Amino acid sequence: MAIEHDHFAPADDVFAALESIAGLNDDKSGRDAARDQMEREYRIGLATIRQVAALTQAEVARKMGIRQTSVSRLEARPDMLLSTLKAYFDAVGAEATIIVRVGEVEHRASLAELL
Repeated sequence: MAIEHDHFAPADDVFAALESIAGLNDDKSGRDAARDQMEREYRIGLATIRQVAALTQAEVARKMGIRQTSVSRLEARPDMLLSTLKAYFDAVGAEATIIVRVGEVEHRASLAELL
């Protein structure tokens, strides 16, 4: 028996709606280059956030319950789970806001709200 939710749309409908937005896939190579740049900045960004918080990797590791070498690897990773990112931010006393834009529609949510 299928359960219907008034607030969820079938994934195929969502993808079809996104694909119908004029210009959505224009400048894909530019977006890919911007994403690559963002990933490079992100890797630098975690260490910078920690340094602004005046914490060492060892102190962050203790707060997260992991080893210092694991914090070093986290700061160098190109990708991680949102729950891991939240744990890192909690350890350094930072907050994050996720902004999702589709066409002209924008939604903001704190990382804590998403998890």
